[in-house]
Amino acid sequence: MEQKTITPKEQKAIDKVKRANAELAKIRRNQKKQLRKEQDHHKFIMGGCVAKYFPDGLSAFDFDEQEMNRIIACAFSLKDVKNMINTVLKERPNPAVINDEEEEENDDFDSDETEENDPEESDDDEGGEA
Repeated sequence: MEQKTITPKEQKAIDKVKRANAELAKIRRNQKKQLRKEQDHHKFIMGGCVAKYFPDGLSAFDFDEQEMNRIIACAFSLKDVKNMINTVLKERPNPAVINDEEEEENDDFDSDETEENDPEESDDDEGGEA
């Protein structure tokens, strides 16, 4: 059996694939990094929101997780807190409406160029010069 050697063209294609895979991995790492950054930011905001409502002299850091869960669960069981949550949810903009508006805005940028330059439609069918 002969051992097949890699042609320069094949090697070039292999190198392209390796570079593309490296670029894809880099993009995915950056996306994960951005997601972690957003999640951490949200955690810090939530912690700050909770901490600022503790009475003077006490800190949210003085309590362990179980104690904090009991405090927050008690607060969320109050009728006024439930009403405020519902009020905030009702005041949110409707995400379906926002998406529809974005789609309408994006429709303005669409053009018929893709139909005019469709590679599947050939000019050969027009009976021109042969």
